[in-house]
Amino acid sequence: MNKPSPITLRPPWVHLARLAWLVMAAACLTLFTLSTLETLRTPLPSCTASEATCLTIIISREDAELAAALGWPPLLPLAFASSLIARLSLAVVGLLIFWRKSEDWLALMMSGALLAVLLEGAHFSNEALTPLLSVLFGIGTALFIPLPFIFPSGRFEPGWVRWPAIPLTLIYTVVVTAFIATPYYASTAAALTILWAVLSAYAMSYRYFRVSNAVERQQIKWVLLGIAATFIVGIYYSTFTALYPTSQPSVERVIGLMINGLLYPVCYGFFAFSFIVAILRYRLWDIDLIIRRTLQYSVLSGLLGLTYFGLVIILQNLLSVVNSQPSEFVTVLSTLAIAALFFPLRNRVQEFIDKRFYRKKYDAQKVIADFAATCRDETDLDKLVARLEEVIDETLQPEKVSVWIKDNSALKR
Repeated sequence: MNKPSPITLRPPWVHLARLAWLVMAAACLTLFTLSTLETLRTPLPSCTASEATCLTIIISREDAELAAALGWPPLLPLAFASSLIARLSLAVVGLLIFWRKSEDWLALMMSGALLAVLLEGAHFSNEALTPLLSVLFGIGTALFIPLPFIFPSGRFEPGWVRWPAIPLTLIYTVVVTAFIATPYYASTAAALTILWAVLSAYAMSYRYFRVSNAVERQQIKWVLLGIAATFIVGIYYSTFTALYPTSQPSVERVIGLMINGLLYPVCYGFFAFSFIVAILRYRLWDIDLIIRRTLQYSVLSGLLGLTYFGLVIILQNLLSVVNSQPSEFVTVLSTLAIAALFFPLRNRVQEFIDKRFYRKKYDAQKVIADFAATCRDETDLDKLVARLEEVIDETLQPEKVSVWIKDNSALKR
């Protein structure tokens, strides 16, 4: 008889957990619908006045007017569609996880946390709904914060990490529920997030290298890559809103808002996709190819960018001696140089990354055929052993190779 998984719920607990999930899902979807309708009816705030108190993450009336004056796409529909797509993608993944894994309490936690993202940025003119909104957002926070410490086995690894993780979850939940509207919320949440990120990184690294089996390691890779995608949005948005606040509308801020409108749904969509792959274990091993391609094209983009700007600066300085006016010849020549360097540089980067982090690519049939030919033709045992070591090093790339040859001389009479 198969032993039940430690994360599998049994009756009556599985029925109670499903009922609680359904109640939370209904409340989140209802508040999300009401908030969306109210957002569509609410005019954009003006944030340039000295007494205005606008959050840095919102689009102001001045931002929208500047975009319209420049003839660019309207900011409000772009931001609204971007936020809607990102949040709905997470909610759909939460629903799918519940549909496929509703007997798994860890999957239910993750599903509930993803549903709570529907309430991100929600606000109501009717203050009677605000306490319910805070409670649901707090529940979502309480479900999400412990996940890095217990995923995917449902156990804290290492065991002592539960003592800081549980109080951190409780404190974070109280802060989100009771103090989100206070002036101290942003700094407090930032400090708690940094502490959570450090502990999570340690716990998942420990689990990956010391505890997990091959399948669990692939699950952890997917989750980490999904979290990294959301960090890209968070770091980018935090940086550009700090540099270009709502009280100072500018072309740079409008460009940043447009970039965020495109980046936000893509990264959150990948975050949702990575979680569903990790939970349902569908195409787990594709993560290695994704990581490899990400490494290759990130390094390649950086090198090409440095080469391009380096060529532009050097050629402009050289031509400035002859002609003080900027020359389009520099831009054209630099672009042609980048186009010529792309494929050779990509191949070199790919070869370096494969050699450093992955096994070298090889044709298995050709290697076996070549070694078979060597075995057929070679009569010197030392040379044959040396060739065997070369084949093993080429295909498996172990740290050390040793060959033991049985001595049959003692058996001869």
